[in-house]
Amino acid sequence: MKLLRAIAVFLLLAFAAPAGAAEWGSLEDVPEAFDPFEALAQRPPLPEDFIATRGLYADVHGSPRDRATVLRLAEHAEASIPRVAAALGVGTGPRMRITLADDQRAFAELQPGEPPGWADGTAYPHQALIYLRAPRIREGTARPLEQVLDHEITHVLLGQAFGHRPVPTWLQEGLAQWVAGEYGPETTERLARGMLGGGLLKLDDIKHGFPSDPVRAHLAYAQSADLIAFMASEYGPGTIPTLVKELSRGAPFNAAFRAATGEFADAVDEQWRGRLERSDLWLTPLTSEAMWWGLGAPILVLGWLAVRRRNRRKLERWRHEEAMQEALYKALERSYSRPQRAEEPWRAAPYEPPGGWVH
Repeated sequence: MKLLRAIAVFLLLAFAAPAGAAEWGSLEDVPEAFDPFEALAQRPPLPEDFIATRGLYADVHGSPRDRATVLRLAEHAEASIPRVAAALGVGTGPRMRITLADDQRAFAELQPGEPPGWADGTAYPHQALIYLRAPRIREGTARPLEQVLDHEITHVLLGQAFGHRPVPTWLQEGLAQWVAGEYGPETTERLARGMLGGGLLKLDDIKHGFPSDPVRAHLAYAQSADLIAFMASEYGPGTIPTLVKELSRGAPFNAAFRAATGEFADAVDEQWRGRLERSDLWLTPLTSEAMWWGLGAPILVLGWLAVRRRNRRKLERWRHEEAMQEALYKALERSYSRPQRAEEPWRAAPYEPPGGWVH
């Protein structure tokens, strides 16, 4: 029975694989815990009014009002799945089911698990399921939906290739970003901030999960993507497929790195870090306008406080001067308002010369 099941799995994967894509080398290389027939039977139902397009590598489902997006994603999936499989060196596996949820409630309820509130897409590798949010419920600055789909396709193919073995988190997320073309300026900026901040994370620290702290988690994502890009560039196009193949077979970490790069994992990690440290990447945050605003904010606050104190002293001086002037005015007013003395007798009547005036 086990032999028949292994043969069935092998035939399913072999006929689903694109030309030129690497396959598991032999029957014993097929992950034991991955049973595509059982997994496909456990797929949750979809709404009856959903439309569907059927392809060689994926079926795409969605609401009738999202017909144009469903057709666009179906066309993209047919080209993307074999391309991603070839880049990873794995088979395409059973036909995927891609569901486009037309609102946030449907996005949560249609899935076999509970997605994070911030998720733009989710993947269930063993069931070959992908869930995406329709454009109307995505943020205006969100990534292109095709890019999100490529990210999730990578998760599905890697999960199927590893079977019951856990995929190292840095490999899972690093490959998903690299394949989907999410490696860009934002990645570089996060690496630069990490170099200036708490330092880069060790490879062993991000093997089984990423930090809970959001800043360090973003750094872990950036490190993973940059390390994958470095390995592909430094050691050649066969590096990633070989690494995935060895790790999915259960090869020890160092042995897998040795087979893929000719170096042990620590040596590769050291070379990657050395390249970053020798670069001017750490200067990137210093040229950031946002950082200068951040550095200038305390100076502006201190300056405002100094001006406020100076103005307060000036107001106190003015109040003091006004009080003195008020006292002076009152003193002058009292002096001018004293009672007038009785006039002298000689000023009391007009002067007349003796004998009177001669006219």
